[in-house]
Amino acid sequence: MKLIAFGSMRRGFGFLGTRLRRRKLGNWLRSIVIAIVLGKSIWNGVTHNMLDDIHNHWKRAEAVRIKCLGVPTLDMDNICFHLEEKSGGKIIYRHINILILYRGRNYDPKNRPDIPLMLWKPYAPIYPKLVKNVADGLTFEETKEMRNRGLHSPALMKLTRNGVYVNVVARVREAFETEEVVRLDCTHVGMSDCKRIGVKLRDLVPCVPILFKDEQIILWRGKSDQELNSNISDTDEKSSGT
Repeated sequence: MKLIAFGSMRRGFGFLGTRLRRRKLGNWLRSIVIAIVLGKSIWNGVTHNMLDDIHNHWKRAEAVRIKCLGVPTLDMDNICFHLEEKSGGKIIYRHINILILYRGRNYDPKNRPDIPLMLWKPYAPIYPKLVKNVADGLTFEETKEMRNRGLHSPALMKLTRNGVYVNVVARVREAFETEEVVRLDCTHVGMSDCKRIGVKLRDLVPCVPILFKDEQIILWRGKSDQELNSNISDTDEKSSGT
């Protein structure tokens, strides 16, 4: 369990510090949980409609309980940052994928921001190709060998659709300490979510996605700094010899 306490007086958030000093932590948590009337799930990020729902329920309650599912749970720090920035509230409780977002003591629903509703889903942007035919730092034969090795290796984890992926990044980093290629079994997750997971892991671990096939993600840890330095020294020696 992670409880975030703070002393900022903006919009009355300093109220939490004094209340924590007056009451025991357990009693305070129970009193704030009673005020929660919304169990909201995040599976596609922080959207306009979700922000509008949060402000609607802040009219009748001090706090909102938010349950996060799916791809966004790979980076819970990012979710907390965007929720606080876009809603103006504060995360006062965080446990795995459960958040409590507090509105502040001086919250005035009449001065809430004007959030336009998304009545239709916008077109997906065109991203550059995620998986290259030949991975950077490898030849075509080496890339093909890495993909075959990854497909025949045991799966590090089995991910479920709209599951909780909080510990995936740490597990992949730990596996890369001993393994060069890692496979994630994403059966029934969907190819779209598989690619989104691969993009997130590429930036968070970091690593190199080299194959998405049959809802399986193959990740390569990339070349270490020592290997890169040795390759640079070899090329320098060859150029100096010529």
